[in-house]
Amino acid sequence: MLAVAALGGCCGPVTTGGLSGLVSRLVPEGADRDRAYALDAATYNAVSVAAPAVVSGVAVGVSSGAAVALLGAAAAGAAALAAGLPYGPRVRRAPAAPASGGPVTLRADLAAGTAAVWRVRELRAITAATCLAFAGIGGLATTAVLLTEGQGRPGAGGVLMTAFAAGALASALAAARRPRFLPARHLVPGCLAGAGLLLAAAAAVPSFTARAALFAAAGVFNGPLPGAALRLRADHAPPRVRTQVFTVGAGLKISAAACGAALAGVCAALPPPLLLLGSPSSNSPRRCCTGLSDPVRGARDAPLPGRRIVRIRHPLPTSPYQ
Repeated sequence: MLAVAALGGCCGPVTTGGLSGLVSRLVPEGADRDRAYALDAATYNAVSVAAPAVVSGVAVGVSSGAAVALLGAAAAGAAALAAGLPYGPRVRRAPAAPASGGPVTLRADLAAGTAAVWRVRELRAITAATCLAFAGIGGLATTAVLLTEGQGRPGAGGVLMTAFAAGALASALAAARRPRFLPARHLVPGCLAGAGLLLAAAAAVPSFTARAALFAAAGVFNGPLPGAALRLRADHAPPRVRTQVFTVGAGLKISAAACGAALAGVCAALPPPLLLLGSPSSNSPRRCCTGLSDPVRGARDAPLPGRRIVRIRHPLPTSPYQ
């Protein structure tokens, strides 16, 4: 069972980052693409609210096997829908030979995407910030359960997480209506700082109602973050490896969330408020965003005309999978 779960987890970066990377091919650049990224991010928040409730209801009302079958059916349906996407005609380009002189492979593609994430300042900054933030989000569910159990409310941890997800969904939908109300390079640090401060405040209040309200408010700040991160990756990723950059970023983010969940489990013996206060989600990774908020680099999301672009020393291969 663990092997099957691990194998399914390997598909996560492709199904999230890979599909998000296709938005730039399906929607023309501009406000429509920004809105598409915001709606793409909103779907994750919507699913985080609806899916646990539906699966839990089926597990309680029918059986755990039926809940697992429902998850499998949902994945199969998603695969069928993905196969029907209007990808458009394949663009014929002369492939750039990799440094080794051999054929372009999936392994070389991922290496090129990783190199771009590391060498482009904006990509490096947004990847570091989102990984640190999602390390905290990964442990947030465990921390929420421990918080409510410490208050004599066993089972109420789901209420806190539902409040967080509902706030995130509401703000993500609002961001989709006005995708450019704030540049992404300013939105990301602001969202991280706001969510972190509100979660830190939730660790200090004794009232369950106040804590749930603070979780919901933290979710409001967290909601626009995925869409802003997608916009930044699309703006600054080299076109030839854009999909790979999205896939690498999604893989690192998922891994960070898993590490955060594991760390919360290891530290479960600590007082729950201290655990929430010390989590990466409440210690805002704003310092990781220095590559995004430098005013010398301009106030717009897209690279400025005539600006100096970070040079990649080794040629980036043209992806046969993009």
